[in-house]
Amino acid sequence: MVGPKRQTSPRGYFVGLTTMDYVFYVNSYPQKNSKVKTNHFTRLVGGPAANAAITYSLLGGNATLVTCLGNTAESDVIKETLQKFGVTVFNCTEDDVMPAVAAIAVDRNGDRQIFSGQNQYKAINAPALEEPAFCLFDLNQQELSLAVLRNCDCENVVDAGSWKGETLAFLKKASVVISSEEFRDPVGRDIFSINECRNAKKAMTRGEKPVLLTDGEIPVASVTCVDSLAAGDIFHGAFCFAYYHKQFDFKAALSFASKIATESVKYEGPWEWVKGELNVCWSGTEATSLGSRI
Repeated sequence: MVGPKRQTSPRGYFVGLTTMDYVFYVNSYPQKNSKVKTNHFTRLVGGPAANAAITYSLLGGNATLVTCLGNTAESDVIKETLQKFGVTVFNCTEDDVMPAVAAIAVDRNGDRQIFSGQNQYKAINAPALEEPAFCLFDLNQQELSLAVLRNCDCENVVDAGSWKGETLAFLKKASVVISSEEFRDPVGRDIFSINECRNAKKAMTRGEKPVLLTDGEIPVASVTCVDSLAAGDIFHGAFCFAYYHKQFDFKAALSFASKIATESVKYEGPWEWVKGELNVCWSGTEATSLGSRI
């Protein structure tokens, strides 16, 4: 397999879902025909591709998000927020519909329940990619993602959270596949058993349990989980930064990603870990630049 393209400031493309997340922090979930009230809630930009792009940018990478946002006031808020995080955004539809929206409840253990609303877009225009070092696909917004994949002459990273209609097309062209523990194909195979991605580098994340590899595992530090929101997406963005930007080897990049994702669950909200990690990951002007994006 051809190795990753090495660039001074490698441009990473993140292709897939962006959402407007409404997050509620609660002590318990509602029973049937009841409600749970809380004064503790927030609104965030989310989605697997968007969160990975934000992470890559916050760590110092050159991140471009390719997604469908629609053309509403909410779409403008999302784009402005992503740009503040340093992410270049291609909104690939001008349809006059809302972006995807998620309602998320986070309980006292940091566990989540998510309701996700996603629109179908009529007109989708995939951009030409300019010197990509890699593309990460989250397997959402598949019409757009397949259009990008067809013209994507670079390393492809697949975020395999769950099996979706055209997943096999992405696995066949994958350079790296990072799956969740729940990911299976229609006949029950995990990524280590799917022949179509046999030439890809593969890893399986399992929450607080060690990350599985074809030839071993990577330990995950034990911490008290405050909020697991976006932890998997942060893992993928941090992996891409370590592997393509810092040019770590595969295992070292996964270890770095595990450290960042584990750090993220110690805080409420998906980005507070950055403030805590400034003196751990970076120093000097690099840390100052990182901190200025939060």
